[in-house]
Amino acid sequence: MINYSKFTLLPILAILFSLMLSDCGGKKTFSHLTARQLYQKGIEFYEKEKYTEAVEYFQLIVYNHPGEAIVDTAQYYLALSYFGNKEYALAQVEFNRLIVNYPSSAYVVNAQFMKAVCYFEGTPRNYGLDQTDLFEAIKLFEDFIIDHPESDLAADARKYSLIARTRLAHKYYESGIVYMRINAFTAAKKYFQIVIDDYTDTEYAPKAAFNIAEAELSLKNYEEAIRQFDNFTLVFPDHEWADKAVQKRAEATFKVGEMKLVRGEFAAARELFDEYVKRCPETDNFKYKRAFFLSAEASYLEKDYSLARDKFQSYINNFTRNSRTRKAEKYLEEIEKIINRETANYVPDKS
Repeated sequence: MINYSKFTLLPILAILFSLMLSDCGGKKTFSHLTARQLYQKGIEFYEKEKYTEAVEYFQLIVYNHPGEAIVDTAQYYLALSYFGNKEYALAQVEFNRLIVNYPSSAYVVNAQFMKAVCYFEGTPRNYGLDQTDLFEAIKLFEDFIIDHPESDLAADARKYSLIARTRLAHKYYESGIVYMRINAFTAAKKYFQIVIDDYTDTEYAPKAAFNIAEAELSLKNYEEAIRQFDNFTLVFPDHEWADKAVQKRAEATFKVGEMKLVRGEFAAARELFDEYVKRCPETDNFKYKRAFFLSAEASYLEKDYSLARDKFQSYINNFTRNSRTRKAEKYLEEIEKIINRETANYVPDKS
């Protein structure tokens, strides 16, 4: 006969006692509860925001009582409990399971909405981090709005969608800004164009439109810059950058005027310099005076001497003496000689 001492028996008894407690406690006691009782327990924990405990009860209903009428409700609250615990990936799986397994459930519409919210909430708030799930969230919100336009949740879906789209627009916009800073203007335009094309309803669309125009200016595509700045002020007349766009547009106009003057397109150059003078918000700056003078010079080169004389005289009258004043005076002297010579050589038509 084996002789067990009390010191040997104590650990064995402790283990046996532990096993008995294990059998008497924990999940096995749940087997005595009906599906309705399990549900009531789960709801109690859920309302107390004890979501981990709530998950246990709702799981038991879903896995052990699949034929009960209450199973779809338990499935819905199982997903909500994971969501309350901020376990968005698990919540998304459970909402999807409800949609697939219980398509006639009263909770399906809510589950479709919450599935999209899970993708949204599971995406990092920082636009610089991976936003892959945000694309899926936007798709799901847009599908929800199309499929359930009369739902009370449709308005919330639109709000979520706009927030998600704004975050993605911010991501693309900042990528464009990075390229602008390193003077990679063509690459910058591609990112700004994505914002304009795909995220028109966000706050970054007008900013992207402005920066495309500015990129064209930096690329010396002055005529395209004028067109882009005109589009900006037309579409976003009340934007905080509207005045800045007018100034930039005037700068591009001046540059095109210079190009036309060099190419010998004097009439076009004069019109552009006149437009710059008209649009320029600061009439005392260097470029304004230069445009005023160049308009007169273009008129002279165009051989519109009367107009050139008026413009040079106006330049002398309107500005304090500077390096171009003497040039203007010389032009006036030359113009007077030309006009006098033309008058002396004038032969009336005797026909």
